[in-house]
Amino acid sequence: MLKGFLYLGVLVVLFFLIRKSFTEQERLEWFGTIYNNPLLVMSIFVGSEVLFGIIPPEIFMLWSLETGWMGPYFLSIGLFSFISYAAGYFNFNLGLLINHKSKILKSSNKYIQKYLDLFKRYGAFMVIVASISPLPFSLISLLGGAAGLDKRKYILNSLFRILRYFVYAYVLWLIQT
Repeated sequence: MLKGFLYLGVLVVLFFLIRKSFTEQERLEWFGTIYNNPLLVMSIFVGSEVLFGIIPPEIFMLWSLETGWMGPYFLSIGLFSFISYAAGYFNFNLGLLINHKSKILKSSNKYIQKYLDLFKRYGAFMVIVASISPLPFSLISLLGGAAGLDKRKYILNSLFRILRYFVYAYVLWLIQT
């Protein structure tokens, strides 16, 4: 988890270094086709969130703060957080489907059963940790569904994802102003 925070920190520092070191014109020459296309940025965000959070959401928060394409900053953060929550829920349900259809998960393989039992025991805690940290939330959601985590527990514990977005966005907003 420490690696995740370090990775996130490096990306945020890199963003601010690029912003301070290059003019807006130079930045637009490099990133303009993506930067000025909200539909493309949102498509990349949705794809990233569904595909296990490949790109840290803070990059998109900074984009929203910088461009204002999505309207008021905290309204766009609400949209981002809802999309992330929905992507996690989608992956949780995909995990449930895998759980019901997979012969591997139902096998008597002691290694698989050991980890499934651990996830059943600590899965709700893992969902909370993934919701508020750089751990891949969608992947943990998928594993939660595959391990048979209670849907109600998942839904309630994953609400921390929305809180995380607003806390991180607020910190980025404070740094920016």
